[in-house]
Amino acid sequence: MKKNELKYRFKKGSRKAFSVVYDKYCDAMYVVCLRYTKNTDEAADILQESFIKIHEKCKSFNTEYELGGWIKKIVVNTAINHIRYNKRFELVDDFDSFDNEAFFLDDGFDLEDSNDLQKNLLTILKEIPVGYQTIFNLFVFENLSHKEISDYLSISESTSKSQLFKARKLISKILIERKIVKL
Repeated sequence: MKKNELKYRFKKGSRKAFSVVYDKYCDAMYVVCLRYTKNTDEAADILQESFIKIHEKCKSFNTEYELGGWIKKIVVNTAINHIRYNKRFELVDDFDSFDNEAFFLDDGFDLEDSNDLQKNLLTILKEIPVGYQTIFNLFVFENLSHKEISDYLSISESTSKSQLFKARKLISKILIERKIVKL
């Protein structure tokens, strides 16, 4: 099935097209879900809920856009809603756990540099507080601005910035402690 044909058949509600879409995007969207959760069962639940929503909303898909981007947006929204309703999204105010010599990840940090670094980073993301994890994911992986994050999570821009700062500092500290990166 050609790309455009798939989009049009998907929009019309074709079961075969939905099956192709599911097969094509399932694994990648599962990885997205894992970035927002701390375990595989939770990620699987979010993925399932996401694809139910995708199926229910297929007729609202605008075929002028990329299907993958539309699907990812639904998956991220579902993950964020899951965090809000099940985890009681909490922001962390603990500055004491950081030392002054911690390495800082700058805005230009490239996750594609190393598969090992990427795997380690995903592991570390599961270990840090949910507030840090969520804002780090939205800023780094979803490329949202602090304004967009603040609107999305109903927090102030400065809170988004401070949580990202703290997340980066904690991630950097863990990367250094585990000797994954050097100062």
